[in-house]
Amino acid sequence: MKMTYKEHLIDARAYAEKHLKEDYPEYEIIVNMMVDYFTMITEKLDSVEIADEKQQYKLLLVVSFMRTHYVVNELIIYSEIIEASTLMRKQLELIARLKEIEVSELEKIEKKVPQMKHVPWIKDYYGLWSQVAHNASLDSLDLLGYNMEDEEHKRFYVQPSYTENTIDAFNMNIGLFMVFALEVVSVLEELLPAYKPVEELKYLLSFNEYGSKTNIPYFKSLKGMKVRYEEDN
Repeated sequence: MKMTYKEHLIDARAYAEKHLKEDYPEYEIIVNMMVDYFTMITEKLDSVEIADEKQQYKLLLVVSFMRTHYVVNELIIYSEIIEASTLMRKQLELIARLKEIEVSELEKIEKKVPQMKHVPWIKDYYGLWSQVAHNASLDSLDLLGYNMEDEEHKRFYVQPSYTENTIDAFNMNIGLFMVFALEVVSVLEELLPAYKPVEELKYLLSFNEYGSKTNIPYFKSLKGMKVRYEEDN
């Protein structure tokens, strides 16, 4: 009996996850640590009542980022890189909008695409992700995953394929998480009286310290670096 497309897809995703775990055995711990950070944020925002429209907007953006981040992680684990890249574009726009709200009136930015000038340190990814999201070039479809048959010919597969694009996407999603994690601290400072980001910054320090002991490429540039924080006595 022939396998269905769904059965092939499930097998291919399992194969992709297996190889990711073989190459980067700590990836799952990194994923869980990012989600644990969101748990910490959620507990502090639970039952917060906000009347100010800008603050409501920020809070909803925070919630939206956390939900989408979880989905992106799953897509990357299964090597569904085009879908993950499209959602990471959405995440970057969300972070830009959080910054934009600080300096603009809501009526001026309503129904407009967030401006990438607000996230200059990571906006270079936006062009790449936009090409992917719009299927703008043949090369962008390489993210479907392929093997080289010879020097000139690529062999694509109907099901997702584990390639170097998988870890590249994972690195990008960690980068988005770090930018957002620091941005959400500013949101908490605005929404919660007497809030101090000691717990959050300690957690990010431990996150980076653990990551620097893995072979996940994102953390190579962080080896020896520290997240600075001040703890009030």
